[in-house]
Amino acid sequence: MPLTVITLKSVPQSLRGDLTKWMQEIATGVFVGNGEATLSYAYRNEIGYQFATINAQREVVDFDGIPLIRFPLDPEEGRKQDVFGYSDAARFRKARKFASPTKTIQHAVKPYVILDIETDGLDENKNKIIEIGAIKVSGSELKECHYLVQCDNTLPKEIVQLTGITDDMLQQEGVDTELALNGLLNFIGSLDIVGYGVNFDLTFINTKLTELGYPVITNSVYDLMKYVKSEKLFLENYKLQTVLKSYGIDEKVPHRALLDARLILDLPTKVNKFLIRINQK
Repeated sequence: MPLTVITLKSVPQSLRGDLTKWMQEIATGVFVGNGEATLSYAYRNEIGYQFATINAQREVVDFDGIPLIRFPLDPEEGRKQDVFGYSDAARFRKARKFASPTKTIQHAVKPYVILDIETDGLDENKNKIIEIGAIKVSGSELKECHYLVQCDNTLPKEIVQLTGITDDMLQQEGVDTELALNGLLNFIGSLDIVGYGVNFDLTFINTKLTELGYPVITNSVYDLMKYVKSEKLFLENYKLQTVLKSYGIDEKVPHRALLDARLILDLPTKVNKFLIRINQK
């Protein structure tokens, strides 16, 4: 059975995991980026395999049908072959990189709101919102909004175990749904909404607003999960806990609305160019 061996250097963290998954996605002959790679693969020659190098200070030479790796005395000489291994996207990227210095954003990121909720189930038509948490971000200034929401139903055991929220907490500290949603609407205003899996949250909120006769939220919405999936292609899953760890955030997700929102707050600055994107809208 043919064997392919890949060694990688100076590559994104997303490639330093399960190479089996990476191999399933790879497109033959496409090399993008500034990293180094050496590929050994099955080939019909004297020894049954061949080498290929990309962005490396070495080159493959043929010696009577046997491939050998040569290390040039001049390191730049070994890089001449790399031009043929780049895709157009990689060449354009390198051209942009060296054509002019990187420009920094001269203006502040516009304010936005991090939103998270907890519910007693997954069906917005049958289940209830039991907690709302939101954080308004305006430069370095943060403001928080938090409500426990009263619920007529007895909370399922698994929800109590997951969140730590109990029926007694909701009855003693909670407010009714209408008051909580009114408070949230006033807090958000017309600001953009950011969250992780936030479309689920807004579906619940808008369903309850409709039931109460209120207009639904139509603010611009940015779901960080979408951007994480584009940037972190090979995570085991895209649960918030897994994603936070992949960005170097080791805090445990408590499954409480405001506490989760505080964890999500760290993601916009870590997800590549997210704040630039939100500022361009």
